[in-house]
Amino acid sequence: MKKFNHLIGLLFVSLIALMSACQPAQKQSSAKHFVWMGEGKNENATDLEKMFVKLKDAGFSGVMYQCSLEKYPAAVELAHKHGLELHAWQNILRRYDDQLLKNHADWYTVSRDGKSTAEHPPFVDYYKWLCPTKTEVRDYLKKYVEDLAMVPNIDGVHLDYIRHSDVILARDLWDVYGLVMDKEYAEYDFCYCDDCIERYKKETGEDASVFGDAAPDNERWRQFRYDMVTETVDVLTKAVHAKGNKVNAAVFPTPTISKTLVRQEWDNWALDAYYPMNYNSFYREDIEWIKQACIEGVTALKGNAPLYSGLFMPAFGTPEEFRLAIQASKNGGADGISVFTPYEMNEEHWQIVKEEIANW
Repeated sequence: MKKFNHLIGLLFVSLIALMSACQPAQKQSSAKHFVWMGEGKNENATDLEKMFVKLKDAGFSGVMYQCSLEKYPAAVELAHKHGLELHAWQNILRRYDDQLLKNHADWYTVSRDGKSTAEHPPFVDYYKWLCPTKTEVRDYLKKYVEDLAMVPNIDGVHLDYIRHSDVILARDLWDVYGLVMDKEYAEYDFCYCDDCIERYKKETGEDASVFGDAAPDNERWRQFRYDMVTETVDVLTKAVHAKGNKVNAAVFPTPTISKTLVRQEWDNWALDAYYPMNYNSFYREDIEWIKQACIEGVTALKGNAPLYSGLFMPAFGTPEEFRLAIQASKNGGADGISVFTPYEMNEEHWQIVKEEIANW
């Protein structure tokens, strides 16, 4: 009887093992989660390390980090020490640079009413924009991103402000600047510099300098501006890839919005990842809008690269709204989130993001 019971026991254990083997392996999430942050709130290595520890504990994968070129090696080393990626986050076409302004004022964009952003920046003083059509600008930026890509062990180059100035501001900003931007007004419409006019005329036979108020209705002229930004992105992408590194970018939410507001056709780029700034409050939209923005972006990318949903912390009135925004991003098909910025997160936010990342 004992032998029989022993045999039954062995058969039972074997059956359990067989059933376990037949179960599909649990799929490990491939999602990643990031933050945008700069050195301004971390004035020393001790504070920066505390933040990196906190980010890793919450489940974040890496940081889009903004600092001067010479400070990147130390920041990369510290991030890697705590298992985080670090990408060099830098402004590209928006360049408030004293040396550039002094030596190359002719590199800056010109509005339809003939004003250069070097001297007449729209909206705010730092809105000075390099023209993406100019060969000199592309060469300058190519060297700029190559230097970033060659920082020892850095995980990638993160492009920001890789677009034209806002021809139409997001709705919530109209009141901030006392504007009604219900159409494309001449002083906010770029670029009409000699290089843009000359190249467009060579390619189409049309003289954009005489379009006047009809300019917004010219689809070919509109597409030209998209293409000039895209060509510049292509130059920078190839430059970074040639150095054996990755390149990604912060972009406006959805290809539709980005084209309409800032001449940015990012669904035609060839980046390694995309970080749309799904800042719902800027557009006076609710949290469900974040899901729809992710769906449009993911659909446009056709699986060619991951999309990380950018979340704007001041948009959320309560920590629970932050949770819903994370869930909306996931339900919209995003490959993760990117938070702007962790400095606005309180302890309840940190706990929520830790839970949501763990359950992604």
